[in-house]
Amino acid sequence: MMMEVRNSPNRNIGRQGNVPDFIVCHITDGAFDGAVSWAMNPASQVSYHFIVARDGRVVQLVNIENTAWANGTTNNGSNRDNRFSAIPAVRERSINANLFTISIGFEGRFSETNGNLTATQLNAGVELAQHIRSEVRRIYNFEIPAAGTNIVGHHQITPITRPNCPGFNFPFDEFIYRLAAPGGVAPWALNAWLWAIENKLTDGTRPTAPITRQETVTLLYRLHK
Repeated sequence: MMMEVRNSPNRNIGRQGNVPDFIVCHITDGAFDGAVSWAMNPASQVSYHFIVARDGRVVQLVNIENTAWANGTTNNGSNRDNRFSAIPAVRERSINANLFTISIGFEGRFSETNGNLTATQLNAGVELAQHIRSEVRRIYNFEIPAAGTNIVGHHQITPITRPNCPGFNFPFDEFIYRLAAPGGVAPWALNAWLWAIENKLTDGTRPTAPITRQETVTLLYRLHK
């Protein structure tokens, strides 16, 4: 996908051997250009891997293989202590959550949008998440599940300090639903297609290809069984 690449100084090189298995969604609580500038400012001590504008522009600030500073947790009893997280893996691992997360900041102000995304922003976010999952698969040989277990909000990482990030109206269900959908399936057929995959009537490949007689008989046979 098309994106502008910057190099934020607010990062750590590498991940100390950890595999990034969570995508964390944030609200920037500011305009796109300001959020990018803030993440590029060493004084802010903040960064995201990516920021998605309301008009669909995407900028990468930290390489996926490096650690961004967006989801920091501690073990010192502070409000960002791992033990307060709503995510079992964060509590159980007891390490800085930045080490195993990839962060996407979505342009918006909580007071104005409450986490809602524009249609263009949602499209760009889904495409970006697909890109992230593909890169993690390529680099780490790991498949980030397209599910609410691993596509999460900042409020689930540090609920005390970031209870409103990315916002109560962030479209997690739509985001994950579209991320999990196989490519090429028409919207009107998506529910049926996913049902057929779940019930092992099809392997989910070639959704728009013509069906042969032997494939039709095989599908009917599986349905009968």
